[in-house]
Amino acid sequence: MPEDNVYQELVTFLSSTRPDLQKAAVEATLSVVADPSGVASLIKANAIRPLCRLASQPSTVGVHALQVLANLSSSGTSADQCVADLIDAGATNRMAEIALTSPPTSSEAAEADDEWRRRINYALIVLANTTRTERGAVEFCGYSMPGEAVVRGGGGEGGDDGG
Repeated sequence: MPEDNVYQELVTFLSSTRPDLQKAAVEATLSVVADPSGVASLIKANAIRPLCRLASQPSTVGVHALQVLANLSSSGTSADQCVADLIDAGATNRMAEIALTSPPTSSEAAEADDEWRRRINYALIVLANTTRTERGAVEFCGYSMPGEAVVRGGGGEGGDDGG
């Protein structure tokens, strides 16, 4: 279908090393995610990996890529596939890294602070959406069974702590 080619070309532009093409492609994806069929087509065209790569950029392009990923992973029939693609792309760890970035210094403009806040918020949305599934939670926490996540013996409430 010709429409599928449009999404494949968009993914090609998202994967480009040219900043001008990246910016234009991310802005185009922002308009595409408003349409449910566009969401499904983007996910089907394998847009998640290049969007994850762009999300790492500490710029407006990165913020917009995070916004697109938040929209793609939030709801709809394709959200589960998006979450699986996010996990395969290593997004859980990357979103945690983004969420833990330091705020801009006080000498930087308020605009940089606003962009930093948006970046953190979108990264946390993507992280929350990714960890809704068991696989995503395991990827983030590193444990497959709740018992493995709890330290056994010593310390804790009601334990024999010598006091």
